[in-house]
Amino acid sequence: MSAKKSTIVRNAQAATLRSTFGALERTAPALGAQLAERLWFSVGRPPSRAERGRRAGLAEAGVAFTADAAGAPVRGRVFGDAVAPLATLVHGWGGWWQQLGAFVPLLLERGYRVVAFDALAHGDSGAGALGRRSTTVPEMAESYAAVVDRFGAPTLTVAHSMGCVSVAWAQREHGIVPERQVLVAPAATTDGMVDTFATALGIGPAVRAGLVERFVRRVGRPLEDFDLLPLVEAEQAAGRLAPALIVHDRADAVTSADASARLAEAWSGSELLLTDGLGHRRVLRDAGVVAAARRFLDATADRPATRL
Repeated sequence: MSAKKSTIVRNAQAATLRSTFGALERTAPALGAQLAERLWFSVGRPPSRAERGRRAGLAEAGVAFTADAAGAPVRGRVFGDAVAPLATLVHGWGGWWQQLGAFVPLLLERGYRVVAFDALAHGDSGAGALGRRSTTVPEMAESYAAVVDRFGAPTLTVAHSMGCVSVAWAQREHGIVPERQVLVAPAATTDGMVDTFATALGIGPAVRAGLVERFVRRVGRPLEDFDLLPLVEAEQAAGRLAPALIVHDRADAVTSADASARLAEAWSGSELLLTDGLGHRRVLRDAGVVAAARRFLDATADRPATRL
């Protein structure tokens, strides 16, 4: 299907959902909340592996691996020298590792061993607890933890969007403390993500409230537990927060650049780069962003890591 036809199909589907949620808001908000929950936890179907590689501009290379996450396979590829410091690439919700492929040459050049993987229910990895194409942030964090169990603690983590939240969650819940982080378009506030989701689908206040209730029942945690700012403040108070480069495009329609600015202000040892016109995903493959990551890595190369 061509890109133009795909856009037409997506627009038609979104229009149908907005109409459906409008009707359910008026007549059956509980049913609307059930539908919203299913959509919220869905990660969609990825493009083919060949298409993923083509979009990333990255020839498939490296060595395939499988890690075990509670009996389910997390699949990915590893690049570089086995004794080099480890860098992990962590994609966002509904993403795949090739989206961060632009960082692979830079990290290999800087002497890292690069481990890239698809979280459970994403890409080439196996189904999670919610099925083949549905997951939660804690499960994404468990996928990351399984990779760390397989290869060891990362010196550097590069993460995108909701992957940034899964990295913070893994630090809090699994004790994984990277020495450096590059966070691209982080999903800093859950309220903001729900607002974006609700606006896109025409979800009204009654259905939105029901969605939040169903989220808590399914995950066992309130939404605000996944806000990056309090997670970062807690880790900083514990004395184990890594230097970070936070990158966000001002035109990002999925996650908030303003929230990233607040995050950077609270994060001691962080740097903020705001870009223009790249949106939520093109920012991952922008040469200027990769160059900024290079400067950040060079500037922090001799900075001692923060540990407990």
